[in-house]
Amino acid sequence: MEPMQTSGERKPYSFASGNVAKVRALPRYLWGWLNTLTTRRDPMLWVIGSNFGLADGAWAFHQAAERLDPPPRIVWEVSTERQRAQAIAANVAWVDRDAPEGFAAVLHAGVIAVTHGLGDVNRYGQHGAVIVQLWHGAPLKKLHADSPAVTSLGGLGRIPGFSGFMRWLYRRGTSSISLLPTGASCFVASLCSAFNLSEDQVPVTGEPRADVLFLGGEADRIAASTAVLAPYLGDHSDAAVVLYAPTWRDGEPDPSVPTPAQWKLLEQVCERHNLVLLVRPHPLGVGAYDYSSSRIRLLTSADQPESMPLLWGVDLLITDYSSMLVDYTATGRPFVLLAPDLEHYEATRGLYVDYSWLAGGSWYQNWNQVADRLTELFSDSEAAEAARAHTRSLASVFHQYTDGLSADRVAQAAQTLVSTRRLGD
Repeated sequence: MEPMQTSGERKPYSFASGNVAKVRALPRYLWGWLNTLTTRRDPMLWVIGSNFGLADGAWAFHQAAERLDPPPRIVWEVSTERQRAQAIAANVAWVDRDAPEGFAAVLHAGVIAVTHGLGDVNRYGQHGAVIVQLWHGAPLKKLHADSPAVTSLGGLGRIPGFSGFMRWLYRRGTSSISLLPTGASCFVASLCSAFNLSEDQVPVTGEPRADVLFLGGEADRIAASTAVLAPYLGDHSDAAVVLYAPTWRDGEPDPSVPTPAQWKLLEQVCERHNLVLLVRPHPLGVGAYDYSSSRIRLLTSADQPESMPLLWGVDLLITDYSSMLVDYTATGRPFVLLAPDLEHYEATRGLYVDYSWLAGGSWYQNWNQVADRLTELFSDSEAAEAARAHTRSLASVFHQYTDGLSADRVAQAAQTLVSTRRLGD
């Protein structure tokens, strides 16, 4: 058994290092597959794991599964001390992902649910299970085998044929997914391409992770988010909240970190318009977001692991290529896109959408431009309403289900699959 890591012990992750580890583990994959050939799966045993822990879409799926008739036995696979503590606090059954018990649970499970990748649970012994991939964001940037960055092998990529072999491994592995629910039909083709799936495997049911955005009335949603954000606003509880949330640059430094002069400019804008700028770097991001004041405050994923509960309390979102934008459109509020590296990002990672369309025609390359846009949006009511109208137009495309019941639809679909197929095939 490998020692569990705390969040503070995590090493910087890159796709190249992760892919090299997968290549080295090929004998264990083969060993696990051989075990599946002689093991009977239990349709009433469901195993769930998530890099987020007991949160977000995986937790919504867990709760929906408990409402099924009859409900399955659910076991969480944990890989960090934080996840272990979450499982104990929630009083749910759990095992260490990398322990023998983690392998045994996956080997016998009828249903396996993950949010980031198949490694959210024990990797070795998944063949034949109903696999539900509760992906952790909508596909704005290219995913998996569609992106050269995702299948990178570092130095091993120079070996003839290895890069193609890695792309084949990705498509071979993800084609085992039985169910990858999405929030809108516009995302189906991208998800099918990225994960090597048919349209039947990518149903438009709504995403379990987005249910929290649509539960209750709007006033209740705003009040709940405001309560979550309140501890991070300091003495400015009456201020409008601007959230800056950049995406991960696949291990590269974040080019959007403001200069000292730009931090001071943003400070002045916040003072002038009574704003608090909350900076939320990606958990895997590489960037020196070390400026702090009463108006500009750091809100890390360690402080607040989930982003969904924040969004209805945010008056304006600044981001780049993050799928958080898709979630945020549910609020109908303005956003600003800051993309100083758009050309490089499109060449190395790639996007599924036209960026100009996504931005509504205007996106920005530096913080000076963003500061001007903030001033415009918080002082010109017509400009603010035009921005809100664009957000609403995107929401009508990105969110086909707004009833807060997507997790139930997905759990029911998983139950139907596991009850009608021959497990182990």
